[in-house]
Amino acid sequence: MLDVSTAAAPVADRPRQVARVRLPPLLLVGLAYLAVSLGLQHRVLGAFTTSTIGDVTGDPDLFAWWLTWTPWAVLHGQNPLVTNWMHYPLGVNGMWNTTVPLLGVLLAPVTLTAGPVASYNAGMILGPVVSGVALAWALGPWVRRWPARAVAGAMYAFGPFLVAHASAGHLNLVWSVFPPVLLRLVHVLFVRGPRRPYRTGALVGLVLAAQTLLYTQTLALGVLMLVVTAVVLAIRFPARVRPALPGLVRAGAACVGVYAVVCAYPLWLILAGPQRPRSTIRDPLYGVTDLANVVVPTPLTALRLVPHGIADTMRANVGEQGGYLGPAMIVLVAVLVVVVRSTPLRIAATVGLVSLVLSLGPSLVVADHETGFPLPWTVLSPVPLLGEAEPVRLQAVTLMCVAMVVGIWLDRLTSIRRLAGVGAASLATAFALLTLLPAGAYAAREAATPTFFAHAAQHLRPGDVVETVPAVTSVWDGGARPMRWQAQADMGYKIVGGYFIGSDAANDVLIEAPVTPYQRGVDDIAARRPVSVPASAAAESLRAAGVTVVVVVPEPDRDTPAVLAWTAAATGVTGTPVDDAWVFRL
Repeated sequence: MLDVSTAAAPVADRPRQVARVRLPPLLLVGLAYLAVSLGLQHRVLGAFTTSTIGDVTGDPDLFAWWLTWTPWAVLHGQNPLVTNWMHYPLGVNGMWNTTVPLLGVLLAPVTLTAGPVASYNAGMILGPVVSGVALAWALGPWVRRWPARAVAGAMYAFGPFLVAHASAGHLNLVWSVFPPVLLRLVHVLFVRGPRRPYRTGALVGLVLAAQTLLYTQTLALGVLMLVVTAVVLAIRFPARVRPALPGLVRAGAACVGVYAVVCAYPLWLILAGPQRPRSTIRDPLYGVTDLANVVVPTPLTALRLVPHGIADTMRANVGEQGGYLGPAMIVLVAVLVVVVRSTPLRIAATVGLVSLVLSLGPSLVVADHETGFPLPWTVLSPVPLLGEAEPVRLQAVTLMCVAMVVGIWLDRLTSIRRLAGVGAASLATAFALLTLLPAGAYAAREAATPTFFAHAAQHLRPGDVVETVPAVTSVWDGGARPMRWQAQADMGYKIVGGYFIGSDAANDVLIEAPVTPYQRGVDDIAARRPVSVPASAAAESLRAAGVTVVVVVPEPDRDTPAVLAWTAAATGVTGTPVDDAWVFRL
């Protein structure tokens, strides 16, 4: 019945109806994750251009350099994947380094307006957010309710793996978007089946190409786990294998074809490009999961139910100790596998277990003790390229699978009405989740730039090749600072030093540029011993490397007058003070 009084009332007197704007659930999840990420990184928010997230390694300065190099190279007609702006004149093969050109392009607006430090910090804050959102999206076929998907995504975004690598400044690993994307591809390729195989395969090829331009190790390990998942599904559903093969073969052909075209040049750089390493980069037992880390949390975890200091006995540094699951979560997953009748849940747990075993490396390490007990990774170690990957990075897949198990369980938990002990199960789940919460905020490191480099364009000439004191080294505590100074000088000069993976005629593997005779003299002065290098040899090495300028930045712990005297002897010129540095132009 029509309400005459309301209908007859003047428009101005009618109650106003406020339209409700409902944001998409995925956007709400992303905003929630962003708030958490900003809270965890609050220490850099007030010094966004003068401090960097992460204080375990020198990698923040390394990533700041590459984030600057990619847009600079594109805008100046340079090759973004091969450069001699460091380690001059030989240069560096970017595809064997953490070049992250994809992020270099995505973050270019920040880099070009606010500088490399701000760009790096923005990437570190956004990486976990995008990774968590990717998992919340990828779980769609198996988890219906958004709260359950949001919790699973948060487990992944702010769980021990990404927290550990955020503390180390590993920008390439806090962007762990690839594993969740592969999870969604598992549904498209193996569960539902590709409805348009060629188009689906082409899209998969583009996904693999994108990851190639983000981090090749994650690509290799992700493809390995995609194969493992296919095998697990084939064992569980053998009758579906033959009908699915034709579509998968067509999709695979399209994938390989598109990937080969898009990544032909990057692949050539990896397989046959200049300055690639010619032997094994690291000890095979360096980048492995310490079994103790699976149950022992690091100081980066809020709830630590173990005596303080036990984490110090584990292999590697805290930035690589991201394998923690904890007894409570392990027991919860084990119980769910037995109790919950869910094939996706059990397959996720199986794949997670396989990834955990593979992450242990070629032989078992417990509390930094090498037991010599052989493990399945031994079979994969000889595989080209895959053998160079660090199996410890598979911890991301393990955590993702555990998050999927929890997400499926939470999705079903609200619909259970008659199961005795639902309350206890909810409390147990909440407790297991609490044991993975990160502790406080990540540390930050000061990243101020000497005034000279902030105004380098006023003091240096186009084409200058600069040797700096301090030199660029792989020392984690600030060794790569001069690379950041070069980036903040808008790549206005080349440097002979560098922190990178590569080689030269005398070294099959390099992690940093070899120490020059000139820098050896500087090291002698720093160690308070007589200079062991003739000035003539230092001068010859500088000229042989094409150095045109030596810039000495005084530091409190270095005998600056002695360094200046040594530099004057090696260059044959008197230094000139410019801002807060000394300049020697050869």
